[in-house]
Amino acid sequence: MTESEDSCNLSLDRRKFAEMVVSSHQVSDELDPEAIVKRKLTLYLSAYYLADRFNKLENAHFEGAMNSERYQKLLNELKDEKFGDW
Repeated sequence: MTESEDSCNLSLDRRKFAEMVVSSHQVSDELDPEAIVKRKLTLYLSAYYLADRFNKLENAHFEGAMNSERYQKLLNELKDEKFGDW
């Protein structure tokens, strides 16, 4: 995550975020190597584009300090059927 000194806007470094998500996820050793790679790639791309989506929403809707009300509004904007488990 990054935060500029003259702004209180929160933004995620898409690559670092995706790498962190992938490195924290355990995949069964019982899968063949190609299946493991496909799962990790899917997870990486999902995390990367979710971080990008978060950054765009945050930049479009929020200026100044992020308070809990704005944070909840942002989470509600991110919710959809695919990411409904938030």
